[in-house]
Amino acid sequence: MNFARKKFILLSSIIISFIIILALTFLFAEYLSRKNAPQKMSEIIDKVHLIDHNGQAFKKTTLKNKPSLLFFGFTNCPEICPTTLADLSEITKEVTSSVNAINIIFVTLDPIRDNKKHLKDYVQYFGSNIIGVTGDKIEIKKFAENWGVFYETVNTSNNNYTLNHTATVFMIDELGNFRGTISWGENETSVMQKINNLSKLN
Repeated sequence: MNFARKKFILLSSIIISFIIILALTFLFAEYLSRKNAPQKMSEIIDKVHLIDHNGQAFKKTTLKNKPSLLFFGFTNCPEICPTTLADLSEITKEVTSSVNAINIIFVTLDPIRDNKKHLKDYVQYFGSNIIGVTGDKIEIKKFAENWGVFYETVNTSNNNYTLNHTATVFMIDELGNFRGTISWGENETSVMQKINNLSKLN
């Protein structure tokens, strides 16, 4: 076996190992988010000081006694966040009688860049039933930790940055009870069934 071939095999092995480690880290973070999610939204929502995209306090009353899908991300997210919001918006339209029957709550993990105006423009692109949530960096961190959400800043070129983060969607019924999760990349039929069941809970 010549040197070039050995080098190629070694490089390929390193890349594959890195991908496997990254995937396992992501899956472990997903597992922790499910395990650590609070059983009731009301346990934490009024203990943090956050605002919605209209500048109003984010409280239990914001949810309007409707089921909710809670997702954490950031507006500069290149794929996971816009795809998730678009899919959730489309599926809620399909499985419910009204576009506003279920709240979609998008909590930014990047409050420095995602102020209320920027967040409002972003969420309204995907649907009228999406509530953008932002606030102080410490309050965001506190809220995310209560749901077992992992996130970290990753520096990129030109003094910029992106975020790695948990992509789990948390399902909450109209009484504020935690009812399960939707995973990133989950089968569409499964997602539709879960959201349909959530919309019918009393």
